[in-house]
Amino acid sequence: MSESRPQLLSRLARSTREQTISGMFLQAVLASAEVHGMDVVARARSRVGEGGPLVESYRYPVGCMLEMLDIIGQAAESRGLSYGEALFESGRDAGFAYVRSAVGRMRVLVASASGLHRALEGIPSAALLSVNFGERSYRRLTHSSGDLAFNQDLIGTAWNIGLVTASVSAGLALAPDALKFHVNVTDEDASSFVLHLFW
Repeated sequence: MSESRPQLLSRLARSTREQTISGMFLQAVLASAEVHGMDVVARARSRVGEGGPLVESYRYPVGCMLEMLDIIGQAAESRGLSYGEALFESGRDAGFAYVRSAVGRMRVLVASASGLHRALEGIPSAALLSVNFGERSYRRLTHSSGDLAFNQDLIGTAWNIGLVTASVSAGLALAPDALKFHVNVTDEDASSFVLHLFW
């Protein structure tokens, strides 16, 4: 993934406290920080404030999540790894966590009976339940391809692609390389992009 720190910081600067995301995804980001060490987990957790555990159903400012992702990306770079790849892997972890959640299991039941296009068509409505910013849409191209468009999604390309590919692949029990993709970023800070998926 080629997403960069300046792109994430640009989106962070534009975010407001009113733009929120479900706590389930912050929990997944925090869990993904563990591969970088407990000091990274502690620094990431501090971005949400001190206190009790993150609440899955509570809504947190997306800026907190972006700050957490920045800490993870910087930790990866300090070890010679890619910033964007660290964000992608964090998104994958969130995708797997989503499939294990009560809401995710229900969506998997519906999608598994209806096929891959139906699963992808459900992503924009699922996103509406999780975030209150940006727009998403899905367009079927052929029997084995489609475009998932993101417009002004403050989370950006790398994390979202990890989330989508992991949740769809795990939810539908696809082979590891069955779902392929490429992305076309359409703005400077990677908040608008088209994810072309094919299988």
